[in-house]
Amino acid sequence: MKDIDGIEQVLQVLQPHWEQIEADFERHNQRFLELSAADHDAIGRVLRAHLVIESFMGAFLTQHYGLDDFEGLKLSFFQKAKLFPSRVSSAAAVRPGILQVNSVRNKFGHRLNHQIERHEISAVLEMLRAARPGIDFESEVEAIEASATVACAFLSVPPPELQQLFLEAFQNVHSYEPFADA
Repeated sequence: MKDIDGIEQVLQVLQPHWEQIEADFERHNQRFLELSAADHDAIGRVLRAHLVIESFMGAFLTQHYGLDDFEGLKLSFFQKAKLFPSRVSSAAAVRPGILQVNSVRNKFGHRLNHQIERHEISAVLEMLRAARPGIDFESEVEAIEASATVACAFLSVPPPELQQLFLEAFQNVHSYEPFADA
């Protein structure tokens, strides 16, 4: 049993044009090779931070909204982040940075050779200045990785005996949307 019918006819039709087809393939292959040569370390590190944050987002939102089947909603990372409260919550303090991590991850999704610039992670850096004062990060990727640790800590749901303490501590927090092109 074959998995594909008609492939022989396709090859017969294409055979007379093979030289032109190979030239076109070579052009596409060059682009593939250029994209494959991109810094995969940065891509992988940003993606890992993104995935780790997302796992904590689900737990926070499930508890915050009292949902039984949060995963069944099939929300995107961006949609989950937009559901975070922007006031009186530990999530409000990390929300802008999380949105920027998502933006950077998306830029890698559309352009593998994207170079992260400082202005793209301004909220990430602000979050780190508050949570980890005095620490200077050598690269934007290191800052994103460090922000994942902070974001996950702030999204962790405290035990009941500490919840009131957290509510009081974050009562004056108000976060804003990071700038649109970040």
